[in-house]
Amino acid sequence: MSYIQRRLAGLCPLNALEIARFLKALGAPSGARIYSAGGEAFGDSRALQPLVAEFPNLVTKEMLARDGELSPYMNKSSALAAIDYIVSLSSDVFVPSHGGNMGRAMQGHRAYVGHRKFIKPNKRAMLPHFEDASIGDAEFGSIMRELHRKSQGQPEPRGYRRNRDVIAYPVPECMCKHNAGIF
Repeated sequence: MSYIQRRLAGLCPLNALEIARFLKALGAPSGARIYSAGGEAFGDSRALQPLVAEFPNLVTKEMLARDGELSPYMNKSSALAAIDYIVSLSSDVFVPSHGGNMGRAMQGHRAYVGHRKFIKPNKRAMLPHFEDASIGDAEFGSIMRELHRKSQGQPEPRGYRRNRDVIAYPVPECMCKHNAGIF
């Protein structure tokens, strides 16, 4: 697949401008504190400028840590990822920019601990609207809210699906049935 085909299929991460437009369209206040999990963005801090312009309270683990606090973990990517995971789990809302394992684990964990808000961007449906320069901010916001009306952290109806992702949906169907003598 070419880059364009992969992108239109929803297989590429959202960039900082797309995340900023998406959050703004969903009504996130510009003063919201945004935590950027993961490593340094490709393209250094310049890559995050569109997001910082809309949401100036963008923070990373490096910004939150005291001097030297992260130094024991600098060559331990799993430990740094664990820090991101803990901060993300504690957040009010979690929005992954791509469909990696952390996003699926976070979706499952947040559901397990009480359906904390998790918004999974529908990239395949969103991208044509990002590309359309004729759409104004109000119309774009309306489109994004409608596309994500059912996926804004609300519990999803459980249905049987043979290939259901057990990381994103951790509770097996059989645990939801009230059988006598099990508990």
